[in-house]
Amino acid sequence: MAKRKKVIAFFKELGFQLDINRFDDRLVAQKLVCLLELKGIDLGYPCSMYVRGPYSPDLTRDLYEFRNEFEQFTTESHLSAHEKETARNLDRIFGLKPILLEVGATYGYFSMKDGCNPLEALTRVKRLKPFYSEAQVAVGISKAKEFLFEPTARDLEELKKETSIWQRASLRSMEH
Repeated sequence: MAKRKKVIAFFKELGFQLDINRFDDRLVAQKLVCLLELKGIDLGYPCSMYVRGPYSPDLTRDLYEFRNEFEQFTTESHLSAHEKETARNLDRIFGLKPILLEVGATYGYFSMKDGCNPLEALTRVKRLKPFYSEAQVAVGISKAKEFLFEPTARDLEELKKETSIWQRASLRSMEH
């Protein structure tokens, strides 16, 4: 079965209605696939680092070439229980917010693919994305950690305390 069919099944599960003409939708598609790949779900679209974060040229080609399939959720592929749970977690943690997905996928890529420690990964994210506020970066990174690294309950409590002020400020600034 074509690799795009599994991606379409994930988009359908997430309720992500792709409009190929919208930049934000293409960005969200890229970051969703990258985060799922980083989480260990092999979708067949390896990512490399580009200006807006991890990116798969093969995925972009397929998004355009098979745009009707993506836009209409045309797939015979079904997600396993584990894949559905992963999709629900991704949606619960990130929603379909482009900024959070972009920052989170970028941090995850630096941490997991490039083997950076948390401080180096943060530094690289800030260097690559100076146009995002400290709060947006902090929230995106905290969400990446929650999704990719499955912290303990204690870790989550500490993270919540650490980022609560930034989260509130960021949520206000992100509403557009």
